[in-house]
Amino acid sequence: MTRKVARARSHVLIWMGVFVASAVGLVATYILFVEAPPPRRIVLAAGAVDGAYCRFAERYRQLLKSEGVTLEIQQTKGSVENLELLLDKNSDVRVAFVQSGIAAPDDMDELESLGSLYREPLWIFYRGTNVVDRLTQLAGQRIAIGPEGSGTRSIAVQLLEANGIEAEQATFVSDAGNSAADALENGDIDAAFFVAGIDAKYVRRLLRSKGIRLVELAQARAYERQFQHLSTVTIHAGLIDLRRNIPAQDTVLISPAATLVAHKSLHPALVALLLKVATKVHQSGDLLSAKGEFPSASFTDFPLNDEAERYFRTGPPILQRFLPFWIALLVDRMKIMAIPLIMLLMPLFKAAPPLARWQSRRKIYTWYTELREIDQQAIQGMSVSEAEQSMESLRVLEHHISNMVVPLSYMEEFYNLRLHLNLVRSRVQSILHAEIGSRPDEFIRSWPAAKAS
Repeated sequence: MTRKVARARSHVLIWMGVFVASAVGLVATYILFVEAPPPRRIVLAAGAVDGAYCRFAERYRQLLKSEGVTLEIQQTKGSVENLELLLDKNSDVRVAFVQSGIAAPDDMDELESLGSLYREPLWIFYRGTNVVDRLTQLAGQRIAIGPEGSGTRSIAVQLLEANGIEAEQATFVSDAGNSAADALENGDIDAAFFVAGIDAKYVRRLLRSKGIRLVELAQARAYERQFQHLSTVTIHAGLIDLRRNIPAQDTVLISPAATLVAHKSLHPALVALLLKVATKVHQSGDLLSAKGEFPSASFTDFPLNDEAERYFRTGPPILQRFLPFWIALLVDRMKIMAIPLIMLLMPLFKAAPPLARWQSRRKIYTWYTELREIDQQAIQGMSVSEAEQSMESLRVLEHHISNMVVPLSYMEEFYNLRLHLNLVRSRVQSILHAEIGSRPDEFIRSWPAAKAS
């Protein structure tokens, strides 16, 4: 039983060495090839508390919470401030809702687009009975273009300047949303720009308001061609109110898009998750877009993120279609380790059996060193005292060999060792017998080993 235990222990040590080496290789592979896991917290810059961006951000937060990710919503004045927060090194914001058309060339180095989410038409309302179908007609008017930092102000200034209207040619007012609608109805301003969804309450209110008219730009197609971030959208007759037939006729507007923009430092695994959530929120479409039209890779200012491009081309990662996000992510990260790990384990497992055979043979061959030394001394000649020491060494050696544990497949080598030991012992004994034959009887009496023989 002791020999079996020793043999088993020997093999266990070999395989333990293999597994320890594998574990070390696994850790090294993890460090070298597997990127850090994504954070469980994302900070998103939305917009005003009563705006569409904040409403959508709340839906994003609920869906991300079910995936084990916490979304913190930061309220802002609008798209321009959102971009500033994304570019601010001291800010935690890594994702933001941004209106298309406000990006600057310098922003392209650090920011990427994750896609467009829905259309945000540019609504231009004015007071009066005269038809206004060109922005040049607003010269000299009091115009609400939204507060500093808002996407509405950015696109309004952009389009007005393209028509030669700057701060010297008109009075710009910072009102937006409900306050701008109130000012327009009260006659405090002459016109107002709004970038808002078709379901915005103040937009529907102004469409029904007497004395307030909606500008239909006669040059809408030209704006679409000159400004790549704009597209034309038709508000069909009766779309807002069928009973009252609002609007009374098809009206063509120009429209930027609400986009999802991220800093390049955003973890790649979170891109697919955010787009998965965006798909759930926006894929059903609205009055201005067909089902499945959004999210989209179109209507974006910034370069499209590589992971986002892959998402729009092939859909969500396969594992995330069937597994919870964190489990799918863990499996995907481990998959990266598979190839280098297999390359490491194959030679280790291949080397284990030869290593076990070498260890078994080493137990046998290790005794040949001492045996050969004694044999060489015997051939070259040794004194009686040296022969006596050699006999004692052979006796100890035989004891160790007899207690050695060797697998049955190596018994031939084992018994060859014992035969060789007996051969060397015979040679040493012949030296002693020769010495005994040439010495008187007192020599025999003084040498117990000789007496025993």
